[in-house]
Amino acid sequence: MIVLLIIFVVLLVTVVKAISEKKYKQLESEVLNELGFYGWGVASYIDSNVIVKSRQALEKYDVLKFFKEDKDRLTEVEKTITRKAEVAKTLKCFLENNNYKERPSYSRVETAIKSVLNNTSGYGICVQYISSAGNNLGQKELLVTQADINKFKNDPTLLMGKGEYNKYLKEQQKEALNQKCHDYYEKVNDIIDYANKNKDSLLIKGSQNKLDELIAKLFDRTVNSIKKFKTIDSEEWELIGDFIDRTEGEIKAIVDENKKILAYYASPDFSKIKDTCEALMSTQREFNEYINEKVQSISTLFGTRVVRSETVVDDEYNYIRPYKKTITPFTAEVSATVFASAENSPLEYVVKYFYPDKKRYPEQIQKLQLLIEELETLKDAKQIIENYKQDYQQYIVDVPDYVMERDADGFYSRLGFAYIGENVLAVEYKFAYTSSGGLAQRSFTIPMTEETIVELIKTLESKLTASAFAKEQRTLMTSKLRDFIKARDNYTCCFCGNSTYAEPNLLLEIDHIIPVSKGGLTEESNLQTLCWKCNRSKSDKIL
Repeated sequence: MIVLLIIFVVLLVTVVKAISEKKYKQLESEVLNELGFYGWGVASYIDSNVIVKSRQALEKYDVLKFFKEDKDRLTEVEKTITRKAEVAKTLKCFLENNNYKERPSYSRVETAIKSVLNNTSGYGICVQYISSAGNNLGQKELLVTQADINKFKNDPTLLMGKGEYNKYLKEQQKEALNQKCHDYYEKVNDIIDYANKNKDSLLIKGSQNKLDELIAKLFDRTVNSIKKFKTIDSEEWELIGDFIDRTEGEIKAIVDENKKILAYYASPDFSKIKDTCEALMSTQREFNEYINEKVQSISTLFGTRVVRSETVVDDEYNYIRPYKKTITPFTAEVSATVFASAENSPLEYVVKYFYPDKKRYPEQIQKLQLLIEELETLKDAKQIIENYKQDYQQYIVDVPDYVMERDADGFYSRLGFAYIGENVLAVEYKFAYTSSGGLAQRSFTIPMTEETIVELIKTLESKLTASAFAKEQRTLMTSKLRDFIKARDNYTCCFCGNSTYAEPNLLLEIDHIIPVSKGGLTEESNLQTLCWKCNRSKSDKIL
């Protein structure tokens, strides 16, 4: 009977333990799932094992020795420390706030968590002295913390040998020289930033070109000289510094010189003239806006813009920021060899540098065809604008001579007249070569006349496949064709009936009845004369 009782008790205890263990495993599984851990082994007490061959080596072995043996360990160890810190943060947060505290066996879970937390204080290293016979004759444990990692990262010399340290000193000297170069580059960049900021406000003729020349000299003298300085105490630093200061003074003088005209534009005298012209210009304002829109859109009809490489050097730390030169943005800075080849075959190199993507040729051919039309329209518009200016002369009185002599275009533009600069009508591509020392500077331009644009279109078409060429080939809108269509339509808008007979300053344009974008061809049967207002409202619609 006693035996049976004992057996029963043992069975009961076993069952209770089994149930308790099952409940714990269930609780453990839920907790680990919530924590996002695969088990309690997410943080090891020992992360690395090191074996030494003597007791003396064991005694002397420390964290510094560990990293000197392999500097790449810093990254690995820091990652482990960071991961352990994240584990610790997660566990501490869980202990402070969870819904399992009232569950049976929670204390076991809590114990497991605290055990893991004990392993998260740093990167554990076990150093063992193993004899040649394979016996463990001693060991010690090292702990690497984030503070240790920061110390080595902030002072890399701690992990260097003598030869490496000497090399480091040379690199430091090099960095000091590099920093001085950078400081001087920044002085130059401050000047360029000032020039860029104020350049668009320069009104006096020649001011922008003078500014360009000064910036070019500044660039050549700094980029090509500063690179040659070998020490931070060279006398050349003072000379180049004086040159930079002089250039800065000359640039500021140019900016200040233009303030006189700007002051006039801010004066009541100019405001009076402007108010009078604005009141009289109500019927002309839409025309001016239309022409200004066309002027702004001209640049979108060209090939890829090429940034002058001379404004950027390979060193991302020491470089001169781009300067807004008063030249066409379509300038390719090339080698002497390429420059010579481009002179001999200009259109071929225009295609190579400004039309590099053959897949875009059909689109770019269309744009160039449109460019021809737009330039002709702007030439007509320019003459109409000049006629308008003459009509307003009676209202433009008491204007200082220096304003009209130095900034006539700006004066009329501020009054509301559309402005078509020669740089718009005389668009061009440019190739430039500058020697490494900056002493040799050569350039040539390819003006985009109607004839040149036609040749460029033909060059692009010749590089298309036969099918693509057949699709893109069409008659071009030449000046002769434009004049023919206008004369055919009796210089009368085919929509509204207005004509140059009724309105001498009427701007007439040639419209594609079926737009080119929708497959329309530049043929007499698909062309009509429209006044600018009707053409603007029609856009690319088929009416």
